[in-house]
Amino acid sequence: MLRSGSGMNADYYGRNRKESKKTWPKDCLWPEPLWEGRGYLWEPEDADWFSLDEEGRELLDIREYYDDLVESGRLNENYTLNEKYEDDLADCDEDEEGPEEVDDLDEEDEWLPEMGEDYWYHGFDLMSWDEDFQTHMDSLKIPAVAPEIDPVSHIRETIGYEFINENLMRQAFTRRAFALEYGLAGDNEELEFLGDSVLNMVVTRECMKHFSHLDTEMPDAPWQVKYDEGELTRLRQQFVSKEHLSEQALALGLDRYILYGTGEVPGESSREDMMEALIGAVAIDSDWNREVLEKVVDNLVCLQLNCADTYLKTSYYELFNAWHQKHFGRIPEYEVDRRAGRTSSETLQRYEGSIRFQVPENDQDIRTSQRINVTEDSRSKAREMAAELAYRFVVNHGLWMNLREAKLIPSLEDSINQLQELYQKKYVDEPIYQFEEWDRDQWNCDCVCGGITGFGRGPSKIKAKKKAAYMVLVRLLQSAGICEKEWEEELYRGMLE
Repeated sequence: MLRSGSGMNADYYGRNRKESKKTWPKDCLWPEPLWEGRGYLWEPEDADWFSLDEEGRELLDIREYYDDLVESGRLNENYTLNEKYEDDLADCDEDEEGPEEVDDLDEEDEWLPEMGEDYWYHGFDLMSWDEDFQTHMDSLKIPAVAPEIDPVSHIRETIGYEFINENLMRQAFTRRAFALEYGLAGDNEELEFLGDSVLNMVVTRECMKHFSHLDTEMPDAPWQVKYDEGELTRLRQQFVSKEHLSEQALALGLDRYILYGTGEVPGESSREDMMEALIGAVAIDSDWNREVLEKVVDNLVCLQLNCADTYLKTSYYELFNAWHQKHFGRIPEYEVDRRAGRTSSETLQRYEGSIRFQVPENDQDIRTSQRINVTEDSRSKAREMAAELAYRFVVNHGLWMNLREAKLIPSLEDSINQLQELYQKKYVDEPIYQFEEWDRDQWNCDCVCGGITGFGRGPSKIKAKKKAAYMVLVRLLQSAGICEKEWEEELYRGMLE
């Protein structure tokens, strides 16, 4: 049972501590690190052998060894040597099972223990052992501030890992500003650097496990991967990005344990740093156990690789930037500023974003210079939403591309060739097709071209591909403001067939 009391070995706790500038905050969810003679009293029966490091397990083994000697009669209850032990053995009946430890000693021989010799001097020095045990436990374990406030238990259950050194866990949540303010010897910056590398390694490995295989029938290239390098990079970024890590920290409730310095404002960067530092702390504490790291990373970032195609769809931010660069030689101007917004229960961070962009000269009295403002709860969402609204503005006004001079009349039967011809004449980007078998006699086809998507379904790949290409053609013409009603009606009939 854990009881408050005076700790031991003050030099151990204070040797790396910096001069404290402030007393530990009273409302902090984490207890203050133990040093300078302040500590807790730990009972040996409350220490889990498996949750300790090698030194801690050795200390428990020593105590158990001497307790067994007391039980066997080799030692007295006060852990001194029982001088009558051999006499007691001689008095035992031959058929009676004696203690496990039977020592044939001459009277002049001195009995010595088989382990824990440093604690033996005509008896087991329980006081010295207890001092070392208390000191070591305080260096590894963190007591709860109150029964209802126990960050260690919550974090352990959330990530699915029990720390041996719980102080390492706390360091992962300690910001540099807090460490400097309260005189701590370190913070989470180095752990963050380590965790970033581990996170990338684990996610990359999981991607390879899902999307690559060895094909022994292809000696020229036996290793085959479903996606190219750029797609794999984008897929990995989905799980290691600042935005994703920050959102996961909030969703898991881990953000409330971050130790901020006075004046620091919680935000995406601090939550990202904490998540990476926590992974780094697990790597050190588990001695780089691969299975442990994979489990913890999955629990923290929620790997969903079965939805890879959804993640790989081009974002509006990338799409609109590419269009603007192509037509005007530069990307649009984005501005994102943070502002505080208050709800009835808490203060939330909001981001005001804007996009300044150009549109082609037109006969619709639309100014060629435009600006759109948005408000979102993260920087990336603000940029994405601004780009999406700009994209829809351009497309809805038929200014996305100039297809009038192409003089195209879309045909369902010839749609694949027509779309390829537009690409060859550099009106649009190269069309990309992806197929999926719907059932034994139906195929789905997705087509992406020039920022426009289309899909089709049919009893064969070619029929599904024609429908997808035709949908893209019609939507391209709609975006150019030259689509005829009968072309749209043909598109709807094709979708219903």
